[in-house]
This record gives sequence, structure tokens and C-alpha cells, in this order.
Amino acid sequence: MANFSKPASVMTMLFAFLSVLQFSLAFQHGGNHHAHAVRSADAAIEAHMNEIAGELEKRQSRGRLAVTGVCSRGTASNGQCNSGSTSAPRLEIRQLKRNADQWNLYLLGMERFMAKDKGDTLSYYQVAGIHGRPFKTWNNFPTPLVNQMGFCPHGMTLFGSWHRPYLAIYEQAWYQAVQEVIATFPSHQQQRWRNAASTLRMPYWDWAQEPGNNQPTVPTLIRDQRVTVTKPTGTVNIPNPLYSYSFGSSLPSEMGGGPWNNFPSSLRRPVANPTRSNNNEMNARFNSMRISLRDRVFALFSSKSSWGDASTEAIGVRTDLSGSGVDSFESVHDAIHNTAGGETGGHMYYLDVAAFDPIFWLHHTNVDRLLAMYQHIVPNTYVSNGNVVRPMAQWNQGEPKNAYTPLKPFTKDSAGNYFTSVDVRETRTLGYYYPETSDRTYSQVARAVTNLYGAGVRSLNKRATDENTGQYLGRPFKEGDYHTVVDIIADKFALEGSYTVHCFIGKPGSNSTSNSTAPYPVSNSTAPYNNGTEADYDPSTDFTQDPNYVGGYGILGAMMQGGGNASEAVITKGALPLTTCLQGKEAAGELESLAPEHVTPYLKKNFYYKVVGVNGELNADDVPNLHISVKCNKVKPAASDDELPDLSAPYTVLPEVTEHLPAGKPFTYVPSAIDVALPEGPEYEEPNPDGSMPESPSSGVFPYPGMPWQEEGYCVSKQTIEYVDTDGNFLYSEM
Repeated sequence: MANFSKPASVMTMLFAFLSVLQFSLAFQHGGNHHAHAVRSADAAIEAHMNEIAGELEKRQSRGRLAVTGVCSRGTASNGQCNSGSTSAPRLEIRQLKRNADQWNLYLLGMERFMAKDKGDTLSYYQVAGIHGRPFKTWNNFPTPLVNQMGFCPHGMTLFGSWHRPYLAIYEQAWYQAVQEVIATFPSHQQQRWRNAASTLRMPYWDWAQEPGNNQPTVPTLIRDQRVTVTKPTGTVNIPNPLYSYSFGSSLPSEMGGGPWNNFPSSLRRPVANPTRSNNNEMNARFNSMRISLRDRVFALFSSKSSWGDASTEAIGVRTDLSGSGVDSFESVHDAIHNTAGGETGGHMYYLDVAAFDPIFWLHHTNVDRLLAMYQHIVPNTYVSNGNVVRPMAQWNQGEPKNAYTPLKPFTKDSAGNYFTSVDVRETRTLGYYYPETSDRTYSQVARAVTNLYGAGVRSLNKRATDENTGQYLGRPFKEGDYHTVVDIIADKFALEGSYTVHCFIGKPGSNSTSNSTAPYPVSNSTAPYNNGTEADYDPSTDFTQDPNYVGGYGILGAMMQGGGNASEAVITKGALPLTTCLQGKEAAGELESLAPEHVTPYLKKNFYYKVVGVNGELNADDVPNLHISVKCNKVKPAASDDELPDLSAPYTVLPEVTEHLPAGKPFTYVPSAIDVALPEGPEYEEPNPDGSMPESPSSGVFPYPGMPWQEEGYCVSKQTIEYVDTDGNFLYSEM
């Protein structure tokens, strides 16, 4: 796999504002072919806007709702944003909290959004229901559905790009509720709130960053059951809309059932008698795996894998890689779902009901942020070709897809034309960007990744261990280092619900030293943080609080085993880094070096894992298609603060580490038919100029019939983005 680095002309430059010149040539297939050229310039981001041109356009009585995100200047007759609409940053939730007026509007908007009638197209219930259950149509998408399933393409190459307009329609619906809230304030106060709303976008929760100041990984902003807000009547205390979503007095029958005997509110790591969430345990679990999440994110940014390979956990697109394609942002995303929902079966633990938990949106916005950042690390790479791996609301299993596939059910205008992945490549198309992508440069993103996720960088007081868990914080890579990971191949829908591989270096409860250089007390006590009737939590009964715990690798499944009658197993692949923990062992004098000749015997003696699902601990050998190994590669340290380390070297498997453990015997994956994607190239993107189809590659190359352009709504859009500095001087282009 080729290595990608920043253009030389950008290496020493910082830009406050850049413009995008976008040229696209679109071909509508399926009827008469027509083309149009579009040239647009991205307006300079305004620090503050004095006023907004009205509310977002409400649901059309006819036609289709256009997904726009936030339109700062309202919408046109075709449902799209008016010319001159500007973008604003989505902020980390703790940063957004610092602006009292914006935080107030965010919460009030969420409260109103969640209270909308379930029959409203832009209600929380309907928008959350797009993802999975209740397996209903949305926004006049043709009925009946292709399959009685949800629309979310997990385990597929469209995972990252499909969720981008999905988040945009959520943001659009919530922002409309914000505008409706503003209209309820006295007229002489409304300008204040309009000013606050002008640059307000929905926040993200960065579960991998170091909170600092002995703060928890999961902010209390998400865990508080009640919150104080300012309404037209004054200061009041309301149920926190970030804590849970209520379906009402009972779960709607159309949902087809839900966790915990159809409990009518979303739950996190639930417990019984009475049924309630255990956010205290959830926070402790996230504390114990934060360093692991940080390391996975940093390793992904250093992997040099193409965006298409790094965005999806689908094994098929990475089987031919000789080096760096061992993990994905989607696979990291699974671990968040499993940890928030919990093995006791909270909503985030099941793919088909996860979107009803408010934490889902904070989490997925962060995933979108990481993918947007990664676009600047590996420019000129994007969505890979791939197949639909399981039956879905909009597609059948086996259909080939690419970057021009319509991202159903999301329409970009009231005429019903669908977004494609190419359409949403630039986030500003949907009215937002992230703080780390404001300059649109490699160097800005690389510095941010190092500062936020680089081991040993954020420790201003040079402490060696995490304040919450006592885990070793790590150090920057140096010459001669090796990066060691647990490599996991897993069947996404092997079981009812999800399951997690929990990894330890030293068996739980043993006398082996901890990840730190000295015994370190667990910060969670038996008198936990509480905000209402939250369940108690005793860390002494939680194996993830063991000092030998490294982290959990999650496989997000569905309520139905098999993922909706898929005829083939949906195989995924990812990796859990062991490097930081091994650095701690080296610092403690237990390990001579990070080289494989020293790591192999050490891990053979001390490495251990347990697999846990909704029915408790499992024998790893009994989990279908689960294969666990350990591998390592040579690290190339970063040359400067504007660079990232290079982890693209081929990995070497260390079979002795796991061959005696369940599911740990040497294994070579052989791709099945569903894994084999169409080759990359224009001949597999659109028909010949005369309308005829190119010769089918099915003989030995692609086992499934059909071509991507045969889908209704398919549209090829050739796009070049040219980056310029504030003076209009050309920097570089991206195809």
C-alpha cells in the first residue's frame, strides 16, 4: 500500500482560511443522459453572524425533504441551502459547554426535538429509526422496503460516507427545533439567542482524548439525569435530554420489541429491580479503555492506509494489504457501542436500536470528525468499491457499490435526487467542519492528532500513569521500537447481540505488576458519582478495573443473530494495540525491549483474554469465525511535530503468543464471494459512451451479477478540489 504524505508546498504554512473550487460533471443514468457543470466557491467562515434568514424550511407537503444540514441563510424552492450559506465548527461537548447561551440552546433544542410527534418526519423517533428499527420507510422512500431491515451499512465500504448525511439530517432536525425554541422567547430577547445560534452546531464526544484535571472520560454532561436551563419563564430544572430518550409510556409495537422487556426508555449498561441505567459503571469502563482507544486512533492515523480501507471493518477490502491495514475507524466505533450499551444489553449494544440513545449521536459525530481529519492525512483516497454484505432496507445482499452509489434514503433536493459519497466528501457542503480541519491541511491535522492522541505528549506534569486507572500513559515512539497489536478476525453477527474480547497482560487478579511502575489505586469508589437514582457501582467486582487490563475489542451485532438472514457470514477485522502497556512493562524492568524476540516469550506467559457477550463469558473456541493472533511491525518515528509516525511496514505474526489459547491457532483468511469487490477503475463506474455495458468481470474476478450503475438513482460525479491560500494562490488539488 502506498504511503501518503502532505504536499511539500504545505509543510511550513498555516492558513486561517482556504477556498475550495469544485468542478463536477454529473451523469444521470437510467434514462436520458444529461450533464451539467458546477463551479462553487466556499465563502469565508464568519466568526459571528448578526442574524439568520429565518427558520429552516419545514417539511414539504409534496416531494422529498432535502437533507441540507444547517442552512445559515435559509433554503431555496428546491430545498437546498440558499447561496451564501456559511459553515461553522462542530465542537467537543466540553468545549461547547463553555458558551452558556449555545449550551442552553443545544439542550432546549434537544428537549423539543425529542418531544416531537412520532409521525413527524423530523422527529427524533423517525430520524433515529432510519438506522435500524422499526424497519419503516422514511421521507417517502419507496415502499415496501427492499428488506425489512434498517438502512445503516455497517461492515461495508459505505459506512463512513453514509453516516455523514445521516448526521446532517439529525443536525438539521435538531437545529429546526432550536429555531422553534428561540421563537418562544420574548421578542426583545430573541436577537441574543439568534446570535448564539448563528454558529451553533451539534457537538461530538471525544472518547479518546485525555480529559485532564482528574476528570472522567464520560463527561457528567452526558450522565446527569437532570440539568438546569434557561427558558422564557426563567431558570428551570428538566430531565437531561442527553441522558436518555423516552418512547413514552410504552414501546411502540411497530418497534418489534426492544431490550429489557421492551423498556420504554433508552438504557446504558442496565440493571434490574428497578430497571435503570448504570452510567457509573459505563464511565469506569471507558476510563479503563481510554488509553486503548487513544492508541487505536493514533495508530490508524499513522497507518498510511487508504481512506476506504481505514474507514470500514469489512475484511474483504483489506485482505490484499501487505502491511498497515489491520484496523479501522469502524472497528474502533464498535467498541464504543459495546461499552456504552454493556453486556447486560443496553440500547447501544444492539445495532438496530442504538440510535435511540442520545450518546449515539455524540459518538458518531466524533467518528465523522476522525474520518474528516483522516481525509487530509491520505488525500486522493476515498470510498473503496465493495458489496452489500447483508440484506438492508434499500439494498439486497451482494449488490456492488462504489463512491457514486446513492446514499439512500438521503435526498439532496426536493426532486428526490440522492446524495452520493462524492457529494459529501467536503463537510462544508452540509454546513459544518471540525476545529482540526479548519485549515484543510495535513500539518494542522497531524499536529492535532499528536497533541490529542500521541502517547506521552499530553502529560504536562510528566506523570507516568493515568490519574483514573493507574495505567501507563506511554511515551512517543523512538528509533528501534516495534508496534505490537492483537489482531482479531470476527463474525459480526455470530451471536445474538454484540460481544467483546477483553485483553490483559497478566491474568485478572494475579500478582503480576500493573501497567504502571507501582501499584495504583482505582479511582472509582463504592460511593459513586450520582445524579438522581443512578445505579451503584462497585469496581472491585469489575474485571476491567484489574491493573492488568489493556482494553476491550468490540464486535457490534444486532438483536437478531445472523444480522437479518444474511446467507453468508459478515467477517470483520481489527486490532487492539498492546504497545503502550508493553512500554510500561519495559519501564518497570519486566521486559528487556519492544523487539519481537523479547515480546514473544513475555506475552506467551502473560497475555490473556476473555470473550463476553450478552449471555456472559464465552469459550472463544465456541464463537463462530473468531480468530485471535498477535503481530508486530517496525516503527518509523515522526521526523517533526508536523509529521506522524509511519506504521505502514508489514506486520509479522507472532504465533507462539496465542497458539495455546482459545481461538488462537494460526489462521489464514480466505475471502468468500461477498468479500470480492469490483476492481477499481472507470470501466466499473459507468457504462460505455454508447450506453452499452462493459464486458462483465464475473468470470473469476467478480462473483456477483450486476453493476453499481444499474441501481436507480446512481450518478457519477467527477470532482476536483483545488486548495488555495488567502491570496488565491494555488496549493494543491485533490481528485
